[in-house]
Amino acid sequence: MNDTDEKKRRYLLLFGLSEDFDSEELRSAYRVLAKLNHPDVAVDTEAGMRMVIINEGYRFLRELPAYPTSSSGPLKTAGEPCYEQYRKAFKSMASAFDEYFGEGVRKGRVGDLEFLRERLREAKAQFAVLVEGMDYNPYVDDAIDRIASINKWLG
Repeated sequence: MNDTDEKKRRYLLLFGLSEDFDSEELRSAYRVLAKLNHPDVAVDTEAGMRMVIINEGYRFLRELPAYPTSSSGPLKTAGEPCYEQYRKAFKSMASAFDEYFGEGVRKGRVGDLEFLRERLREAKAQFAVLVEGMDYNPYVDDAIDRIASINKWLG
């Protein structure tokens, strides 16, 4: 596996995307990660570094030429139970932020921090299903990071 394939694999995992993602999925995942990790909202000192990585990943994936598929590596994608659970948790987290920040279809809970925390607890529980019930793999590893980031929002 060359360096570009490895970067692609890592960034697909970071953004919770399958190999056949489209630009809207990438943009949506970026916004969720930025809301979770931006130094203006995250209280920990490592938020800035996480945003550097998120921004680099976004630029890398956005500039990929027609995404060549790679058959090497254990990254699971659509149809795999681990991937499906990860996407479910990621979408739950995304919708919580969309409602809190007043974006997307749901705009009824803008600024309601308790509602956001309640929804983030639900997303955390969905990520925990991966950690507790799946064999260790890159999605489980990333779910652990998501849980840690959500915990910072929960205080």
